[in-house]
Amino acid sequence: MFSKIKLFLKKPFNLESYISNKLNLSLLHGLFVFIFLNIFKPFKLDLLKEFLFGYTILMGILTFIVPFLFFFILEKIKFKKWSIYSFIGLTLYFIIIYSFILWYFSGIYKDIFNLNRLSFIVFYKYSSSLALISIIFMLIVNDKLLRLKKEKINKIKEDEITLFSENRKENVTINIDKLIYITIDGNYASFFIETANGIKEIILRNTLSNILKQITNYPFIFRCHKSYIINSLFFDEITGNARGYYLKSNRIENKIPVSRSLHKVDLEKLLQI
Repeated sequence: MFSKIKLFLKKPFNLESYISNKLNLSLLHGLFVFIFLNIFKPFKLDLLKEFLFGYTILMGILTFIVPFLFFFILEKIKFKKWSIYSFIGLTLYFIIIYSFILWYFSGIYKDIFNLNRLSFIVFYKYSSSLALISIIFMLIVNDKLLRLKKEKINKIKEDEITLFSENRKENVTINIDKLIYITIDGNYASFFIETANGIKEIILRNTLSNILKQITNYPFIFRCHKSYIINSLFFDEITGNARGYYLKSNRIENKIPVSRSLHKVDLEKLLQI
């Protein structure tokens, strides 16, 4: 039993989804705390009377800022190698920091209850209880946001789009979920499409910039190089180094070059859309 728990705690924890949703999660977290404190008035908050609304606004703002900064810091470090155990440890540490910041700015609350600096442990019990509730809330909300995002992507993947040539005299109609990549050669763009008989190339007189304007509603399609547009749903591997990265797909043999303006971290995010 203990060995199973140990193995579970060593499993990697996907923080990328939380970081990509950091603004939405932080805003909802601050709003949740504000509403929760006003409705339930826990920890004898009803004694604040006319100061309650102002106090809860302050707590709502702080409980938006603190997790947002928390996610921002995580974004700058190598969080992808973290396990569930690491995340739990960090969360407990975060709750202490979170509680201290809320306690520090709880002037009217401390005055009414005559709390001094030695009584932080009392306030910590209050704020950590609220933090645990709000963390569960954030986990549920993030899961819902991921589901909505997947549903949206699955829906638009089924779209059939018509792309026009530069002079609008020619066009090509393709299923967006079959498009692997587009490359440019002179004044012509080549579309590489997955079909039942293999990869098919369709040529249209156009520029990549003009093509991009026609497919702006598809977040998983982006320009990775001055000569290439890719469908990130087909690519799952990054090779090379800082001098030059390449994207690989098991659908095609050739590697797609990446502009030096795109860093590896940015590429990893784009491929996980």
